[in-house]
Amino acid sequence: MTTHRHRVVIIDDTSDLRELLRLALARGGFDVVGEAADGRAGLEVVQATDPDLVLLDLSMPVVDGLDALPALRRAVPDALIIVLSGFGATQMSDRALAMGADGYVQKGSSLESVLAYLQDVVAGVPSSTARSMTVAAPSAPAGVPAAHAAHAAPRAPAPARPEASPAGAWTEALDLAPVGVLELADEPLLRVLQINPVARRQLAGADVGSPLGFVNGPLATLVAYHRMTDDAAFEADLGGVTVRVVLRRSSRASLLVYLDSGQDDVAVLRRAIATAAHEIRGPVAVICGIAEASTWGEDAGLDAESQTRLMTSVARQARILDSITADLLTTAQIQRGALRLDPREVDPVALVRSVVEDRFGIDVELEITDERHVVADPLRLEQMVTNLLGNAVKYGQAPYTVRVRPDGALVAVDVLDRGDGVPEDFRDQLFAEFSRASGTVATGTGLGLFVVRALAEAQGGRADYEPGAYGGSVFTVALPAVAG
Repeated sequence: MTTHRHRVVIIDDTSDLRELLRLALARGGFDVVGEAADGRAGLEVVQATDPDLVLLDLSMPVVDGLDALPALRRAVPDALIIVLSGFGATQMSDRALAMGADGYVQKGSSLESVLAYLQDVVAGVPSSTARSMTVAAPSAPAGVPAAHAAHAAPRAPAPARPEASPAGAWTEALDLAPVGVLELADEPLLRVLQINPVARRQLAGADVGSPLGFVNGPLATLVAYHRMTDDAAFEADLGGVTVRVVLRRSSRASLLVYLDSGQDDVAVLRRAIATAAHEIRGPVAVICGIAEASTWGEDAGLDAESQTRLMTSVARQARILDSITADLLTTAQIQRGALRLDPREVDPVALVRSVVEDRFGIDVELEITDERHVVADPLRLEQMVTNLLGNAVKYGQAPYTVRVRPDGALVAVDVLDRGDGVPEDFRDQLFAEFSRASGTVATGTGLGLFVVRALAEAQGGRADYEPGAYGGSVFTVALPAVAG
């Protein structure tokens, strides 16, 4: 009798991670029948392949995992959907579980533990046993079935949904959140059930058991007014500081209140640290996974071509890490007034080609209408072009174009995409330090464009944004052309 090999679709925007997962899953007895880099394409692949198991990243361009999840669940109601999360007990992962996911895998976990978890899940092991890779706090809400129907033969029966994790995991997640988080009893007094350190500072005197009205009456009134609205958002005054309040109903009949004092320097710094850590963790997870895969030996089926691809992935992810750390270092140098430049004659066309070919495994059209050289620090120009193209890939959509054109005494490098463009009300903040548009799906440090403009101006140039003529965005960095 042939053993059934479960069919898997991987939906993640990092091609290197998909490659690594594909190799690991093949070694673990799974068949990867499709891949996609965003939720929209992922839905098409799932509809075409009818998999047993879907691995779904939450943070992706075009359509993110949370938006794609309901459609995926409708398309393959009997499949298991396991979300991929950059951190452990995040708000997004909790929402994914409440919306129909069957569990999640934390990026950065060892490949062996990921395989063991997935093998347990498809075998129908109870969640209390196979929970090492999942966090589900709070538990599934009313109206969401406790388990999917059994798979039709030859599929394995679907397991029960993951149970709530120990309270400690949820508390630790709250403690690490860069914004204030309260869990309130859904009752007239709105008693505080849990509160993290940021919220304690924002709400002086608040503690577990305190009625919110006794601590901050106006906030309690607003929460009571909005508590029946799904994903309500409003502003409130906390001791003279205006904070954005997001209210969500948890799956254990309580209310979760997020207090984001975006104008507070400490909150901005905490958010920046959290997002930078998230950006770093992705490449580190891929590199660690490849290091682990290299120990599997000949039985892993890693032929010379696969090994070459993995080493290429290591180099690419290392360069991504280098870009992140370069932006962090450059920002620190700018703030200290210690930025150093080494201007010389540079061929921008050759540099652009090198960046496109070396750092991005995507199709990019090059349009060259100016062959002049520029006066610039070549490493800084590479950093600027990398940031602009990375920004287009992260926040925009294909097709991508890099254009080198004349701009009077300057040579301009334009990076174009065909995404939704930048919201008009956010354009004034585009090049500000740590700025990210609200509601943005993709993550980022919020430093890339700040660094681009600072470096351009420090070299006698400029950096700008304008909407694309046919949609999308056009980001430009222009530097002085070599005289004569």
